[in-house]
Amino acid sequence: MKVTALRNRCIASGACVLAASQVFDQRESDGVVELLQAHPSLDQLKKVQQAVAACPSQVFVVEEEDDLSELTLTTNDEEM
Repeated sequence: MKVTALRNRCIASGACVLAASQVFDQRESDGVVELLQAHPSLDQLKKVQQAVAACPSQVFVVEEEDDLSELTLTTNDEEM
């Protein structure tokens, strides 16, 4: 699974951090989402899914992949 955070959509609610604090953080300057891990363990998958679902501004784009052995997180500052 690949999860991309579209930071230009982020409203700094912090919902992702509350759901998965080992994976997400917020920039000090403006509260926008930051990734703490690009490749978190699969143990974090459920928490990442909860963070995606909790985001009020739908910052995250999820791409399901055939290979379920890896979880990849990226950021994108452009609109998709």
